[in-house]
Parts: sequence; structure tokens; C-alpha cells
Amino acid sequence: RLAALPGEAALVRGGALRARLQSDAPGTGLAAALAVPSTAIVNGTDDAASLVAAGKPIRIARGGATPPMKQDDKPRLPSHLKCGVTSKVHSGSSKDERCPDECPFFAQNRNDEDFCTFVCVTEPECKSMNPHTPIGDSKLGVCRSCVVAGCKACDVSVTEDRCAECQAGYKLGSDGMCHFRLGGSWAGVVDNVLMILGGVLVVVLAVVLIWVIDLNIRPNSNPTGMEYGLTEREDKKLRQKKDDDGERKLWPLTTNLMRTQVAGPGMMLHFNFQVFLMVWGFFIAAAWMFFCQFVDEDLWRLGTRKFGTPRDNCILVAWGYETQRELMWTKVAFLWIAYIGSVLMCVAYGVYQLREFQEADYKHKTMKDFVAMVVGLPAIPGTQPVEVDLKAKIESCTGQRVVGVSVAWDYQEYEEVIAKALEDDLDAADPPPDPQEPPQMNPVRKAFYNLERNLLGLPSPVPEVTSDCETERDPVATVLTQMHTSPRAFAVFETQEAMEAAVKRVE
Repeated sequence: RLAALPGEAALVRGGALRARLQSDAPGTGLAAALAVPSTAIVNGTDDAASLVAAGKPIRIARGGATPPMKQDDKPRLPSHLKCGVTSKVHSGSSKDERCPDECPFFAQNRNDEDFCTFVCVTEPECKSMNPHTPIGDSKLGVCRSCVVAGCKACDVSVTEDRCAECQAGYKLGSDGMCHFRLGGSWAGVVDNVLMILGGVLVVVLAVVLIWVIDLNIRPNSNPTGMEYGLTEREDKKLRQKKDDDGERKLWPLTTNLMRTQVAGPGMMLHFNFQVFLMVWGFFIAAAWMFFCQFVDEDLWRLGTRKFGTPRDNCILVAWGYETQRELMWTKVAFLWIAYIGSVLMCVAYGVYQLREFQEADYKHKTMKDFVAMVVGLPAIPGTQPVEVDLKAKIESCTGQRVVGVSVAWDYQEYEEVIAKALEDDLDAADPPPDPQEPPQMNPVRKAFYNLERNLLGLPSPVPEVTSDCETERDPVATVLTQMHTSPRAFAVFETQEAMEAAVKRVE
């Protein structure tokens, strides 16, 4: 926004004054504009003069990209302000402007009904403008209240940093400062507590260090268990198919997990999802950066400018309010682009994932290519040979040979017993090494060993003696006869073509 000023000068938001020369007559044009007191701040007059000479319109600017300086390092701009005259700051006011040397302090005028009004005063006059800011700060150039740590209410009867009432936990001293209540005579108690806590921390760290050292120097007393554990860890690693030498090598780090199946199509699609998230995030960031770079660079600064004195805050709030209202259309446009772009990208991503899965499923034969699911079965007890009868029935109805049938059982009431039986069967098929009695240990190592057993859930070296009462009361064979089938079963055929022909036959 441009505001008409004496001498045909124009105030531009951001603190830049652009003047248009009307004639070459003495006392007019840019020189006159600078000489006449106004609410404008001179900055970039050479650019303004060159624009006038070229006959170009004056561009609205919001200030340059000069890095902020410390208050003492900021240049003192020519001031138009007068002592005792109230002026209201706005978005175009300069934060670098200072009051005249005769009245070097900005004071909020609390005697009027307006807001963001300031007047240049001397230090004795600070209190008359605002009773809570009697101190004149020569570094900040403002009237302020006291700066005392832990102060609740300042002492406004003096022009120095003194407190009248301290916050809870502090007490007021004769020097006007707030002192922590746990200081002084309590300082020794606090120091002792801190020393005890530090001692406990040192002891804990020492115990952990000794534990780590003991683990490294502890002899291997169970080589069979060690070998079994290392073998199990190796078997869990993902490996490639057998090469010409019959060896299954590990997948290289350069494997493209978005296109290569190393653990089924689910993992491949998952890594595609990870890449999609990165692409979507880059799209959102690029859209916002486009607005910031090519629409208005103030979008970079919104919400990031530092606050300071009350006068600086008034200028900052006014600038932010006007800039946000002026650039609101960019935020709305960005939201529309983000929403529509996200929807379209999600649709395209879903189609891509479906095609990737279909292609992977077409290239790889899996169990589902040979299996058909049977639904609508009645509840048949476990005393009947369900799998044999169902296999014969499917073969007679479809005319295709069935390799086997797997029936889904309703075992909710016997879940714990069945899970225990399955676990025992797995252990019997691949029995782990029997627990061994640990060797003789010193008291420190024995304490660490017992701690490791409790934390890691290691089995007891002494075999557990279990009673057969529970097994006799509810054996697995009895449980299996008491269960009933669920409405579903799975039939496995020799080929995919046989499965498809069987399904088509009963449709």
C-alpha cells in the first residue's frame, strides 16, 4: 500500500521509500521529500531516482534480504520523529528507526485508546507513558520493565532492574534481585543430593562396564548350543536360489527391492509404497517452493521472523497480518494442488501396485495357484474321516485328481492345547540342544548369569518335572475327536489347469 506523503513521496511496506520527482525546481522532488518530516524511512534512494529517470512505475517492495544485525550494529536512519509526539507504527514502519538523541527512548502511549502508538521520551518520562516501563534501555532504545530472573512484579519506583515481588520458589533480596530459595543454607543439601545421584550413576555405569567385559572374556561352556544358535541365525537370512554350484548366496546390497521378490510380493509392494511416500513428499515440497520462489518470497519468511521490543512486535504483527491476507490465495491454491495432486497420485499408485502384483503373480507359481477353497461345509465331528470323505467327494464331482484336502477346524475352546501340541511337534522335528548345567562361576559372574536368564527367559538347566494329570485329563487325541469342522476347507490339485477346471465344473 502506498501512502501519500509530503513532497510526493510514497511509503512502501517493508521500510523502503520511493520518491517520484515532479520537476527540477529547487525545493521539490526527492530532496524535498527527504527534508520534510513524515512517517517514511529513506532506503534505496538511488534506485528510486533511477526508476523516475527511466519513467518506470515504482515497484511495491517488502524490504530486502539483508541479514538481521544486532541492535547496536544497526545503522541509525534519519529520524523524522519528534519528542513528545505520538506516532502509530504499521507494516511499513522500520524497525531500525531510532528516536532523536534528546529523547532516545520509545515508550508505549497508554494514555490514548489506540494501539501500537509510541512516543519518543526521556527516561524520566517513561513512567508517565506506561507505569510498568520506567526504565530507559539505551541499547534497545525503548522504555522497559525490569529484567530480573524469578520476578513476579517489578519495582516501578526506580529506574533500575529491581523486583518488588518474586515468584514462588524465590525470595527477594536487599539488592532487589530474586534468589532461589534452595540456595544459601539449602545449597549444601542440594549439593549432597546431586553428589549421591552422581555416585549412583557412576556405580551403575561401572556395573554395566564390568558386565560387558565379563561377556567378552567368558569361556564358551556350551559349544553345541552356540553352534545351534549360529546355525539358526544363518538359516533365517534371505538367500537367492541355488546357483550352478548348489550354493544359496545372500542377496547383494544393490538388489532393487521394488522389482525383485526376495520374500514374496508383499515385501516388494511395501518398498514400492516407501518410494511412493518419498515421491509424494517431494511433490508437496516442490509445490510450496514454487509459490515461494515465483509468486512471493515473503512466503519463506511468514512465521519465522523474530520478535523483539513492543514496537518491533507491532510492526511484525501488522506486516504478518497484511502479508497473509494478501497471499491467502496462494495458500488456498496450494491446498487445492496438494489435495487434487494427492488424490490423483494415490489412484495412479493403486493402479500401479495392482499391475505390479498381477505381473509378479503371473511370473511366479505359488500354492494358491493349485488350491481351491471349499465353503459351506456342515459341522462334522473329529471322529469322522473328514479329509478322506471330502477328497473323494470333490474328485467325483469335478473329475479332477485331488492331491490332498486341508480342513479348517473350529478349535477356539482348545486353542492352548492345540498350540502346545504343535510346538511339541516342531521341537520333536528339530530338537534344540538340551540345557546343560552351567560350570562353576565366581559370585560376580554367577549374579550376571542369573540376571541374563531372568531377562532373556533362558530355560532352566534342570529338566522340569511335569505331572501327567493334565495330559490324562485332556489328551490331544480326545480334544481332536471333540472338535468340529468350520464351514471352509482347502483342496489341492495337481496343476493350476486342473484347479481351474474343477472350479468351473461346480460353478
